[in-house]
Amino acid sequence: MRTINVDFIEMVFKRIIEKLRFEVEDDSIEINVDFYLNIPTSEWDNYEHSVLPESLSDDIDSLELLVKDKERVCTYVDFDRVASLLRAISQIKNPVK
Repeated sequence: MRTINVDFIEMVFKRIIEKLRFEVEDDSIEINVDFYLNIPTSEWDNYEHSVLPESLSDDIDSLELLVKDKERVCTYVDFDRVASLLRAISQIKNPVK
């Protein structure tokens, strides 16, 4: 088991942002896919589990609300939304075939 410090996570996110700012034209990325499969952490090792598709558009909409509304509570579901968005960006910039 490993322990990860919050400062470490902050540094990782800073590096990710630096990379995006350096490589992304016009400071934006076009997301051409909407639906994806989200496997809950509790089911990662259950290979027989069927999963329903989720929507990146819904994730982005919820994250936009989080950014716009300073009173909105950030939840761990928002972590999942960010993870899905980062995975989509990774697939766009470094597609796995």
